[in-house]
Amino acid sequence: MITLEQLKQAISESKQLTSKPSVARVKYFSWLKKSSKNKLIKAIVGFRRSGKSYLLKMFSEYLVTQKIPHENIFYLNFENDLLIGIKTVQDLRKIWELYLSKVATLNKPIYIIWDEIQLVDNWEKLVRTLYETEQYNIYLSGSNSKLLSGEFASSLSGRAIELRVQPFSFKEYLDYLKLNYSNYYSNKAKIDQAFNHYLSRGGIAEQFDLDDDLAKNYSQGLTQKIILDDIIRRYQIDKVKVLQNIFEFISGNITSTLSLRKIVNRVANQGINISSNTLDNYIHYWETSYALAKLTKFDYRLSRVFERTAKYYTADNIFVPGGRESDEKRLENLVYHELVRRYGQENIFFGSEANGYEVDFVVKQKDQFLFYQVCLELNNDNLAREAGNLNLIQKYQSGVAELLVLNNNCQDVAKYDSINVKSITDWLLKLN
Repeated sequence: MITLEQLKQAISESKQLTSKPSVARVKYFSWLKKSSKNKLIKAIVGFRRSGKSYLLKMFSEYLVTQKIPHENIFYLNFENDLLIGIKTVQDLRKIWELYLSKVATLNKPIYIIWDEIQLVDNWEKLVRTLYETEQYNIYLSGSNSKLLSGEFASSLSGRAIELRVQPFSFKEYLDYLKLNYSNYYSNKAKIDQAFNHYLSRGGIAEQFDLDDDLAKNYSQGLTQKIILDDIIRRYQIDKVKVLQNIFEFISGNITSTLSLRKIVNRVANQGINISSNTLDNYIHYWETSYALAKLTKFDYRLSRVFERTAKYYTADNIFVPGGRESDEKRLENLVYHELVRRYGQENIFFGSEANGYEVDFVVKQKDQFLFYQVCLELNNDNLAREAGNLNLIQKYQSGVAELLVLNNNCQDVAKYDSINVKSITDWLLKLN
């Protein structure tokens, strides 16, 4: 069992911020501060290495400025080696009682911040017990959706609120580089160069300063960690290579409309034999780790959502394989995640109608629809074709349609019929 000194050391090490330059992730940090005013359980979820731990460490420092005693911030990261023996809820109960009796100041507010808590079996039982006392402010973090699923969700039944953290947005990446984008055109060359790097490598901060070879090695190692820690440990998978091949196949086909049957047939050509049911399970496992996101079809003629056919997007562009020939896939992946930041994953679909016309993204809002088509390059020869699907969709649903372009060689076109034409950097930085 862990000693008092080991517990204190684990708390200290869990809180320790790195020397990396910090980015004030304003939206997330504001949520953490606002949520501290209530006693609901706060679940901080999202893909591995997307910055959840850093946010919670910054939040613990903020609590100290609010006169919360250091010792009353019970911050533990369960990936710390000192906590490797904490496997069950009974172990967790013992260190909680040790903390309460030997560390905490009992007449002051206590903040419980438990990072990667999913590594402890049945942790939710103690969390519910602590919640029911109405004495503590509880923040939980993890890299898979078990935090708000299954037994935990049913046992807490509306007692938790969720913050989903994503890798850095393009604006946050520019903040990391300390590039001022308030006047884009005075800094255009540097911002455009930064965008090309962001498009290729994504928004996971740990790999920003790596060269391309090391970044590739980093992404492979991260994939393996997800397989070992977030999937195999939880679901007891024995076909590890097949699991990885499925992820690699989908990552290479993220702009394609896929059904289970289509995936089964196409991976069979690569020598991978798998049933539709097993495939469905494997994809679900990748989704629970936030490595893949499923986008369902919205038939804008019928105003209905169809689940059987879907598109998939990877958690970050670093997982999109290939060279510059894959930039259109990366661009669509990037736009998807920006839409999730702005509107929430539950409000985003891709559009399709019976004649095969598709629009990349349909966003449902209370009073209107937003339609987006993504284009790698726009010129006078392809403008009408690229805008055609957006024109069609407006025959069935009213809303705002935008054509987002990476390399706009048609700068004088700000509008085509009723469609707004924007460069991707203008759209990401909300310049017009």
